[in-house]
Amino acid sequence: MWLWLSAIAKPHASPQTIAAKRHQWLAQGKDRLLAQRCRSAQRYVIDGATSPTVFWLLETDDPDAASLISGHFGDLWEITVARVTPQAIGP
Repeated sequence: MWLWLSAIAKPHASPQTIAAKRHQWLAQGKDRLLAQRCRSAQRYVIDGATSPTVFWLLETDDPDAASLISGHFGDLWEITVARVTPQAIGP
């Protein structure tokens, strides 16, 4: 299954607290744990967004993989999760 996570920074989240939270994610090895749960895990940042905005695209058989991200970052980000289906652009 493919999961799309959309995250927009909450108003109280400063760039410093966001950077510290990301550093904590890496220091706790959660990037490796996510990689173990997913065949593919990609992170995208929208450059120049008024509010910091991040997307993740996960290919996984573990529906709880998304909760690893939302559980860690949910205090700083409004996160929505959707199951998506890849489709070809042409016929």
